[in-house]
Amino acid sequence: MLLNYLFSNFLEEGAFAQACDVSPAELTRLIEARVFPSPSYVYESKARSLSFVSDFAEDHKYRFHLIGHSAWFDAIGRFGLDAEDRARSHFFRRYEGAKEIFLSSDLGLQLVEVTPDIMSQFDSAHATSTWTNFLDGVYGVCTRDGQPESVFLKQAGVMFIEKMIAGGPGTLSATHLRLLERTVVFLDTVESDFAPHEVPHTSRQRCIIDVKSSFLDNMAA
Repeated sequence: MLLNYLFSNFLEEGAFAQACDVSPAELTRLIEARVFPSPSYVYESKARSLSFVSDFAEDHKYRFHLIGHSAWFDAIGRFGLDAEDRARSHFFRRYEGAKEIFLSSDLGLQLVEVTPDIMSQFDSAHATSTWTNFLDGVYGVCTRDGQPESVFLKQAGVMFIEKMIAGGPGTLSATHLRLLERTVVFLDTVESDFAPHEVPHTSRQRCIIDVKSSFLDNMAA
């Protein structure tokens, strides 16, 4: 159920503000100042409660923030990210740090060797899009913790997998299939599960579920 998923992974805005020990008004100010992400989900409810005491109806709009975004709120206070340029610079210091670590890892080195053109896509236009999506709450939807490091890792995992499977099943060597399998496992650790109704439209479907069934199950057979 959607609400089960939301309440397991997110906090409604009032509860999120309370968890961060900040007023809802201050949280709204940070969002409007473009230093904190907007809610990742907005849930509009038309509810009705029936009991022997009363018949009660209510319309309400709930704004859900990823629980992991509380760590970004902590960073705002710790590093004085009180303006967009400071927040953006801090975000990309961490993002670029994750990139450097990944590219020097065994998996990263092998992926770049097989698909060397992927990293050229991480240009200034991509950075602008990434920051805008972060502020819009997009990475609260599609990563497990919404942190800059996970944003890069999720993006890289999807890009490398999509490149590797572009030729379709039967086009990869056994060595490349093993590399693909490792990349799928890696992506699964940083990408969110998504709400049940979203999964068929997401990279989880394309890059994890479909890849396992079309490429990796055949490898194991």
